[in-house]
Amino acid sequence: MLHLNDREWKEYFIAGDKGIFTIKATKSGIDKNKLMSDTAEDIPYITRSEANNGVSMFVSKKQNDKYKLDNGNVITIGLDTQTVFYQPYDFFTGQNIQVLEYPNINKYSALFICSMLKVQMEKFNWGGNGATLGRLNRTKIMLPADKYGNPDYDFMEQYIKERETMLLQNYQKIINKNIQAEKEADLKETSWKEFYLISKELFYVDPVRTFKNTSELDGTGIYDVVGATSKHNGNVGFLSEKYQDLLCKKNCICLIKTGQGSVGDAIYKGNDFIPSNNVCVIRSTWLNKYNGLFVVTQINKQADRYSYGYIRNNKRIAREKLMLPSDEHGNPDYMYMEQYGKNIMMQKYQEYQEYISCKRK
Repeated sequence: MLHLNDREWKEYFIAGDKGIFTIKATKSGIDKNKLMSDTAEDIPYITRSEANNGVSMFVSKKQNDKYKLDNGNVITIGLDTQTVFYQPYDFFTGQNIQVLEYPNINKYSALFICSMLKVQMEKFNWGGNGATLGRLNRTKIMLPADKYGNPDYDFMEQYIKERETMLLQNYQKIINKNIQAEKEADLKETSWKEFYLISKELFYVDPVRTFKNTSELDGTGIYDVVGATSKHNGNVGFLSEKYQDLLCKKNCICLIKTGQGSVGDAIYKGNDFIPSNNVCVIRSTWLNKYNGLFVVTQINKQADRYSYGYIRNNKRIAREKLMLPSDEHGNPDYMYMEQYGKNIMMQKYQEYQEYISCKRK
């Protein structure tokens, strides 16, 4: 097993005349409104987003001739937003994306380098101190060095390969455990009915205490804080143990009340957390992970009724309705929703199994 202290580490300039990497502007840089559509949409469109490996959408290979497709097997850096990702496939980009290369680059050494670059990106921020090309040229990075004082790309590659193998083994254990605990079953056709979200059949609002001072959020605490985002299962930061009195019990649904791009969404929480004042917590005695995810999907289908200018509040939540499976008595069919959720998870486990098998070949 390789360890980070198995090698000497050395400081290198990222780019420029003394730099170890080559950084150049993307060949495309297409504004989103200038993209050409086509039936075949399989080319990643990379932007400065921090989500989904920077992939905003998939587009056609057929674009204006002045925009050239960038080759894959490179690292992309989003200027201003300080995003860093390895891109395995050919791609187009939005504006202000830089492409980083080095000799014999591959996925494994690139992933190691990405993690080191992200550490350096923390010194930059949006606005006047963003990650411009000039600042990148003056920035140094710490990397393992070989006996000649050069970056030890082979060590980086082997280190990441070992960690990947360990993760795949852990994933396999989790899959096996869940497959043994959950059973797939056939479901018959069912009727659907409209129910009020807040009702004796479905949920009640939990009057939880919330956290308001977002300036105290950081990445060092132990308590998950849920706020105005549907990304990362609602996490907007962490808080230390001194906020333990705000801790909210797991197995509930958080309704996002405000926040551009996430207002109207819902999130199932399977872990204890601290709610911000941007969410409403709802509970029920019948709720579990499987039917909870089913209900969240139904809630999110109606999220577009809300917007940044038309936020979700308690009065509007009380008027929300859901279409759900119903049993022969006209009540929500909790068992149907639970089994449906289990079936979907079993299908996912099978996909994970296939993925792990392919990775091990």
